[in-house]
Order: sequence, then C-alpha cells, then structure tokens
Amino acid sequence: MNTHTTITATEPYRFRIGQAVDYIGGKLRSVIVDRRITVMGREIYDLAVEPEFAAGRPFRTILGDALVAA
Repeated sequence: MNTHTTITATEPYRFRIGQAVDYIGGKLRSVIVDRRITVMGREIYDLAVEPEFAAGRPFRTILGDALVAA
C-alpha cells in the first residue's frame, strides 16, 4: 500500500462501479466492474463488455480518459 499517497477529493473517480460507459466512439459498450488510481494519478477501469461487442474478450482494462458515460 502506498501510505505516502493521499487522495484529498471525496470521490476522485470520474465514473462509478456499475456505470455504463462507451469506448471507441460507442463501438464498445461496457459496464465498470472495478477501478483504481495509479501513483501518477491516472484512472484505470476494468470493464465488462456487453456480449454483442465483446469479440471474444469479455473483460478489458482501459484508461479513464478514453471513456465516455453512456
């Protein structure tokens, strides 16, 4: 655990777990299943991709600045 890192905001994430999001211009509709912030302050989200868009990969890990709320 990074005890020297302090997050001061009450909710430092742009998206919440369970929220529907789009990636790649609406071509990859997904739901957020987990999230974390790196030491450098970047948001990383784990997504469950809707079956018709999964193309054999039902889970993806994406940087937060690439996502848009659905």
